[in-house]
Amino acid sequence: MRVVAITPGCHIRGYAAAMAEPRKRNVRWGLLSLLFLLIALICILVSSGQGTYNAVTLTGLVVGFVGAGYCTWKGIRGFSWLPR
Repeated sequence: MRVVAITPGCHIRGYAAAMAEPRKRNVRWGLLSLLFLLIALICILVSSGQGTYNAVTLTGLVVGFVGAGYCTWKGIRGFSWLPR
């Protein structure tokens, strides 16, 4: 037997509300792509200030460009003018 306590400010929801699927959040691929490009830009600016690339700036540059490419590809693939 299930006991439900009713307290002030608490609402009891029905079976359908409890079993409803949570809304899927859309991934904002464009913003993620800009974030990765920002990482690459920061690495370019830091290496320019140092005069040479080191392992950290080169790794950040590669991660930035590869991440931006991946996010762009996923965003273009998932884009559609048709309603879902």
